[in-house]
Amino acid sequence: MGVEVVWTGYGRAAALALRDAVAAAKGGEPLAPVTVVVPSNHVGVAARRLLAGGALGPVTGGIGLAAVTFVTTYRLAELLGAGALAAQGKRPVSTPVLAAALRAELAEEPGLFGPVAEHPATESALVATYRELRDLSPAALGALARSSARAGEVVRLHRGARGRLESAWSDEEDLLLAAAALADSAAARELGALVVHLPQRLSLHGARLLVALADHVPTTVIAARCGVAEADGEVAESLRRLGVAADLPSDLLALPVDPERTAVVTASDSDEEVRTAVRSIVDAVRTGTRLDRIAVLHASPEPYARLAHEQLHAAGMATNGAAVVPLAARTAGRALLDLLALPEGGFRRQDVFTWLSAGPVLLDGRWAPVTAWERVSREAAIVSGRHQWDVHLARLADQQRHRAEEAAADPDQPDWVAEQAATLAARATDLRRFLLRVIDDLDAAAAGPRGWREHATWAQRWLADLLGGATTRGLWPIDE
Repeated sequence: MGVEVVWTGYGRAAALALRDAVAAAKGGEPLAPVTVVVPSNHVGVAARRLLAGGALGPVTGGIGLAAVTFVTTYRLAELLGAGALAAQGKRPVSTPVLAAALRAELAEEPGLFGPVAEHPATESALVATYRELRDLSPAALGALARSSARAGEVVRLHRGARGRLESAWSDEEDLLLAAAALADSAAARELGALVVHLPQRLSLHGARLLVALADHVPTTVIAARCGVAEADGEVAESLRRLGVAADLPSDLLALPVDPERTAVVTASDSDEEVRTAVRSIVDAVRTGTRLDRIAVLHASPEPYARLAHEQLHAAGMATNGAAVVPLAARTAGRALLDLLALPEGGFRRQDVFTWLSAGPVLLDGRWAPVTAWERVSREAAIVSGRHQWDVHLARLADQQRHRAEEAAADPDQPDWVAEQAATLAARATDLRRFLLRVIDDLDAAAAGPRGWREHATWAQRWLADLLGGATTRGLWPIDE
């Protein structure tokens, strides 16, 4: 059948071209199946909303969208080829499995990597390189191996790891090839017409899958370019891999930005850059632009993410985006991570109270007296270890109970002496009971291998016990 190419510009023009391609593929039948291959899930969500919401006009006679599937190339391969690989007894390879195979190769023959064979950065770099090299043909891999001694070592490790894995494990490229071999199957025909929307960087194996499908189902490629060679290089290469000429029609050569809607401002530093952006947002809102139609984009999180949140908050504007403070730095994150770190330090008193001070901790439905507990632990002379938390606190509790009984029996002692001793005994008892439960539960959790669901359930239970349920947390700041 071959591939039909529709050239367009980016933005609304590309969305309109997609609407027209889907409408043509349906031929007036709303339930005719169409599969749209998108470069990312974000593009798929945005495109689906645009087509279904009617902002671009009707697809088949009215507002709404039916029988249109938006998938990435990898997801398309999963739909077609995952069953075939499972029938061969192959499981999807994970990063830890891949890393283990590379570690085994390094241990057997480290070669040039001998001095750094056990360094974590070496393993991480080889895992990333393995994934890149899997997209090369055998000839290209051989040419790379001959280019230098170091490249030859990398290719050798790559081939060795591949040899260890290929009999029982499958990776993305295996999945794409398995799907390509099933391009004439009943599952492939159920895809209906195929629309490849804005291909950006198609891998060699991904392009092979789409070319194979194009021989059996009607396929349209919606290609967009901005007219700048450096920016359009990957699009052109993707089209060449699809067997399509990448020459851009002359009527689409245009400036990459609209001069009427683009302004370039020079600022003295990052703070002034953000202030200028916020002033532009305020001006746009005053002229009627909705806040949900405004986005602030920056080159790197530091320092722009924090500055943008601070400046927009100072301007009284609500924002929606990635949090400036990581989850690990918030109350719930600190409570769980510090809890998990306690065994490493032998349950040192300092570590325990750093953890307990990270957030409001509950004990039997009431706020735990963390400050009073800290004084009790100092009086009990606790340094670290389960034995000291157990024996020293039990001894202190007994001493204070005995003191309370003596004070109560002595008519010359004021009432507060007995009350104080009884309170100290109760707090020592509560702290001992609480800490022994924590220590024993952590030891039990680490005693043997468990599944992820068990780990997650355990963590959720501890968070609920320490911080309370949703009702208790309702009064927390919104960002917590």
